[in-house]
Amino acid sequence: MVVNIFPKIVLSLALGALVGIEREKRGKGELVEGIRTFILVSLLGTLSGYFSEILNTTLVIFISLFLVGMLTILGYLSKVRKKHFGLTTEMAFILTFAIGLVVFFDSYPYYLSVSLSILLTFILVSKGFLHRFAKHLTETEIWDAAIFGIVAFIILPLLPSSLPKTIDPLGVLNPFVIWFSIVIVLTVSFLSYIAMKVFGAKKGLPLAGLLGGLASSTGVTIDMVQKVKTNRKILYSAVFAVVLASSTMFLRMLAVSFIFNSDVALKLVLPLAILSVSGFVLSFTSWKKISNDKTSISIKSPLALGSTLKYGIFFVFIFFISGLIKSYFGTKALYIVALVAGLIDVDAITMSYSSLAATVLSPGVAALGILIAGLSNTFSKWFLSRWMGNESMGVEVGKYFSILILIGIFSLLIIGI
Repeated sequence: MVVNIFPKIVLSLALGALVGIEREKRGKGELVEGIRTFILVSLLGTLSGYFSEILNTTLVIFISLFLVGMLTILGYLSKVRKKHFGLTTEMAFILTFAIGLVVFFDSYPYYLSVSLSILLTFILVSKGFLHRFAKHLTETEIWDAAIFGIVAFIILPLLPSSLPKTIDPLGVLNPFVIWFSIVIVLTVSFLSYIAMKVFGAKKGLPLAGLLGGLASSTGVTIDMVQKVKTNRKILYSAVFAVVLASSTMFLRMLAVSFIFNSDVALKLVLPLAILSVSGFVLSFTSWKKISNDKTSISIKSPLALGSTLKYGIFFVFIFFISGLIKSYFGTKALYIVALVAGLIDVDAITMSYSSLAATVLSPGVAALGILIAGLSNTFSKWFLSRWMGNESMGVEVGKYFSILILIGIFSLLIIGI
């Protein structure tokens, strides 16, 4: 037993030290629990597991946990007397004991215990980021996130067992695939949206444009158009953001297609990469024209209930109409669907065509349709820049988007998907 417990003791000491060092540096001498205390409480957890196994009773673990709980309470009361409040260190103290206990019951290479300690340390280190994250969230966004949690973690797991694989005569509408698709695109959009709110404003327009493109390139376009209408001095900044976000959209399309069908994604790698890189290069050619007037990007939460329902209905419509047209008019008619639907949204086409490529479409046809949708959406944002904005905005955006569309058409002819 001594041979088996020794490496676990060493690991327990190391993991306790990892958390303890972070707390020691964060507390700057104000905390009751320092690095040595965290090391010892982790060791106590490991030894509690060891002796509980030798004595064949869990009473040892409960006694140790009671002792750790009492020490935690005493430490917190000591902090309160010094006018220091907050339970982060106390919670970390108890969790460190639990990690030490997990170390004993874990086995080489100790993935669980090491992962838990790294995760705990990461949460402790991320204090500033997490506070900024919470600060930038509005009450509406929190409500939207709660609804999304129900959609993603309650309804989605129930679908495979509660509903048949397909529910339509054509055999293309799979409730789980449809719901999963909506969850995927909303997850990518919301994470990018939050990252843009937290980092975008401080890190500058390029990062905001990139993150905005992952969240919603159309949203970025509309926001920039509206700002140019009130302040023409930021014209080139707005054009830069629109082109950058739209170029990022192609990478988003590639990532989404990989999630649903790697065969389709592999056919899209080269053309979408060419379009994305070309867009990045073109956007930065306008960098020197940007004025000193600072601007920021602000778009609506992609998790708004109304927008989510509309997107879900649109996605189901695209999925069904694609299957219907494929059955009655052949694959070439699907390109028209992609062209028209792409004017509104590219995610629905990307996910539906990638999914259909597993049953009724070839990967080549699906990839070509997705690429057409991407070019159509690029043209749509060009139109929005002129229609919702002004002539100058339309002309400047048109210079870059016309080149991108030509590159996309050339890619179709040369690559021959």
